[in-house]
Amino acid sequence: MKKYIALIAFMFILASCATQPVKEGAPKSENVMEKQEPPIMQQKAIDSDVKELLSKSKARVSNVYYHYRGPETGSNFHEFYIKGSKIKIKPYLEIKTLDKPESYDSVFIDKAAGTAVSYCEAAYCAYKGKKKDLNYGQAYIPTIFDWIEVTQAAKAGEEVIDSRSTWKLETNLGTLWVDTFYGIPLKAESNGKTYRFEQINANGVQDSDVVPSS
Repeated sequence: MKKYIALIAFMFILASCATQPVKEGAPKSENVMEKQEPPIMQQKAIDSDVKELLSKSKARVSNVYYHYRGPETGSNFHEFYIKGSKIKIKPYLEIKTLDKPESYDSVFIDKAAGTAVSYCEAAYCAYKGKKKDLNYGQAYIPTIFDWIEVTQAAKAGEEVIDSRSTWKLETNLGTLWVDTFYGIPLKAESNGKTYRFEQINANGVQDSDVVPSS
């Protein structure tokens, strides 16, 4: 009888332990932790007012021309023509003569196809036309549109750059100064480097500007 009572008591204790709720802050095993997704609360989204600002680029800028200064150009600048997935870059030429077979003055990039090719198009090119296919990854320079493809962004202030009103944004890509009318950056800073977008001309680029002439 005593054994029977002891067995019932033992089973009651086991049942109590099994049904006791686990505390919310209880530690989990390493295996479980490795499979967990990062908590949503730790991920910062784009503030609604910033999202509205950045959306202006899609509504108001179908194509764009600008001067670019960054780590690749030093104190000089490259000219950018962008329409859709087609991009033409006219790099700053330290040597203005284009008299060699390999000389080029333009780089045409097709972002959709992932291709890049150099051409010599100027009237003073001694050898006009296509020069060679380039490595896409090495030739590609992030454009004014790439900089606003952010996943995190918050307004940090307002400043005037090149006589234009901008919002200063802190983003996952760095600090951006975004034009309040067009929704595109005039300046960016990231990892101690500065990027400038100047003499912007929106909606004036033609197909002939971004497609090789021959």
